[in-house]
Amino acid sequence: MNHLDLYPADTTNKEIVIVGGGAVGLDVAEYFANRGASPTIIEMMNQIGRDLDPVTKSQTKEMMEKHHVKQMTQTKLKELHESYFIVEKENQEIKVPFDYGFVCLGMKAYNPLYLQLKDYYQDKNGDVLEIGDCKRARRIIEGTQEGRNIIHLLKQKELL
Repeated sequence: MNHLDLYPADTTNKEIVIVGGGAVGLDVAEYFANRGASPTIIEMMNQIGRDLDPVTKSQTKEMMEKHHVKQMTQTKLKELHESYFIVEKENQEIKVPFDYGFVCLGMKAYNPLYLQLKDYYQDKNGDVLEIGDCKRARRIIEGTQEGRNIIHLLKQKELL
């Protein structure tokens, strides 16, 4: 089976909210934007893709402009809910609804937040997956593959 067969062909008019504007978060935004979705990236730092090389940063900027990707920089994730995130920007809490929400944070391999999220969603028919350096430091392609596995999980749960 081709891995691309696991992805939704059309996410037109779907709100995709991605917490984390690093490489994995940007890959998620581009993937869904190319399928008609309306992505929003929430980033705690003052810019998205801060650690990207200049060429990738330029390509990312073009992609976000082309697809009208909404950006919420200097914004912190406060709460996760089934269909929305609560974020904080300039000391104000904002509810950000989504059809599909992704948390793509650059975390250390040991992070108590992951354990708390996993415990919280255990009885709520939700899944929290470790991807990228949250799991362990390694090459970006491995983290990207794990991100693709999220799509497969969403299909299994008939959310796509």
